[in-house]
Amino acid sequence: MILEKEINALVKKGIYKDKEKIYADALRLFFRCRPELRIEAVVELYISQEVSLAKASEIAELDMESFKEELARRGIKIEIPIPDKKTFEKGVKALLNNNDYF
Repeated sequence: MILEKEINALVKKGIYKDKEKIYADALRLFFRCRPELRIEAVVELYISQEVSLAKASEIAELDMESFKEELARRGIKIEIPIPDKKTFEKGVKALLNNNDYF
């Protein structure tokens, strides 16, 4: 396939370090041209709990409220993770030990 030969030529020429860098660059440009597909991908990452709400909005290049609105438009409920007791107590202890806030 000519596309694979072109990719190999770019690596051989030293323009890219490896094929993965080419794929990442190509995908970045693809999403720049098709931002709606970036949102589709990010919504799927959020639904499958691979990224947090904050990370998803960052990847989608939307502010948090706009991303929440996108989820609501799709009928997707926002899940707020509840920490287990040990994690919660650790967080409270860390806050209480940081006197800058009190």
